[in-house]
Amino acid sequence: MPVLRHFIPRELSSGLPRVQSAAVLALVLMSFVPQQAWAQQSLSIATFGGAYGRAQEIAVLEPYARKTGTVISTESYGGKASSLRALIANDATPVDVVDVSAGALAKFCNEGLLVPIESDALESDGETSDDFLPGALSKCGVASMAWSMAVVTNGRAFRDGAPTTIDALLDVDRFPGKRALPNDAARTLELVLLADGVAPDAIYQALATPEGADRAFAALDKIRQSVLLWEKPAEPMAWVASGRASMAAGYSGRIFRAAALDRNLEILWDGQIYDLDAWAVPMASKNKPEAMRFIRFATAPAQLAAQARLTAYGPMRKSALSQVGKHPAIGVDMQRFLPTAPANNQNALRFDQAWWDENGANLSSRFEAWAKSLNAPAATGAEEQQSSDTEDGQLPNATDP
Repeated sequence: MPVLRHFIPRELSSGLPRVQSAAVLALVLMSFVPQQAWAQQSLSIATFGGAYGRAQEIAVLEPYARKTGTVISTESYGGKASSLRALIANDATPVDVVDVSAGALAKFCNEGLLVPIESDALESDGETSDDFLPGALSKCGVASMAWSMAVVTNGRAFRDGAPTTIDALLDVDRFPGKRALPNDAARTLELVLLADGVAPDAIYQALATPEGADRAFAALDKIRQSVLLWEKPAEPMAWVASGRASMAAGYSGRIFRAAALDRNLEILWDGQIYDLDAWAVPMASKNKPEAMRFIRFATAPAQLAAQARLTAYGPMRKSALSQVGKHPAIGVDMQRFLPTAPANNQNALRFDQAWWDENGANLSSRFEAWAKSLNAPAATGAEEQQSSDTEDGQLPNATDP
C-alpha cells in the first residue's frame, strides 16, 4: 500500500499538532482554506521513500509548500513500476506529479501515460538545454538526480595504495581480495566489460553480440574464485568495511554513508554505472498547471543542490553542482560523493533499462547458471547488515539500492 503524507504551508500548520490521519488532516485544513480554493492549493506527488524521500521532503516539498501555500500530499509507491502504473493508468488517478526512474519514464511516455514537457517552460539562469546535463531532458520528463553503482575499496587491503582505474577489478594479482558483486546480470556484466577495457559507449553493442557476451563471462571467470555475490544492498558496504571483501560494487548513496564515516574506504568512480531519476506529470492529472509549476521549482539549481547536499545524489544541472557544498550535519564536502561531479564522471556508463527489457533474458539466464556454478553460493546470513530504511528511495529496477 502507498504511504500517504502531507506537507502543510507554515501559515496553515503553525501551532497545530502533527497529525497522521489523512481524514483528520483534511478537516483541519478545511477550516483554514476556502472550499473553492482547495483544488488550486493542493498537489499530490508519487515518489520514493527511504533516505532519498526524507531528503526530498526537506529540500523540495516543504520549501515549495511554504513558498506557494500549496498543500502537498505524497504517496510512497515503493519504486515499483507496476505500482506506479496502477496509480496513473486511469482517469481517476489522484496523482499530479510522479518521481520516476529513467526506464519507467521512457516506457510510460511511449504508452501515452505521461504529459510531454517543453524544456522552455523550465526555470533557467541561461539556456536550459545547456545547463542540464546530457540526458536530463526527455519528451515526458525532467531528470533531477543521478545515482550510480560504483566500486568502493578498503585501503587497508592494498599495500601500494587503492586502485584508481576500473581494470583493477579483474587484477587479483596486484589487488588481491574478494570482490563483492550484485547477484544480477544487469550492471554486473557491464561492470566487468568496463574493467576489461570496453568503452562505455560500446558496452551495450558488445553485450548484444555472442562475442561480447562471451567476453563478459570470460572476464567473470578470471575472478570467479574471488567473487562474493550480494543479494541485499547493505551487504557490500558491510563486507568491504569489515575486510571480508577488498572491493565492492555498491549504490552511491550507501557508499556515501559508509565512506563518510570510514576513512579507509575509497570510491573508485572510474567505470561507474549511473541512472537517472526524473519528474513527470501523468496524463490523467487533474492539476497539470500546478504540477508544472512544481517541476520548475523542484528542478531549479538551488533545490537540486539542497537535495544533493543531503543524499549524495548527483544534480543534473551544471549550475547546481557548484552550489552543493558541505553536508549540513556532518560537514563533509559532498563533491567527492556526487556521481555527476566532473571529476567523478569521466568514464561513466549510463544504465539502459530498456535494453535489458528487450535483450536481457538470455544473459540473465546465463548469469544465473554462472552464479550457481561458483564454488561458494551467494553469500548471505551472518554478515548480512540490515537497514531500517531503503537506500536511494527503492528506485525501480534496482532492488533497494
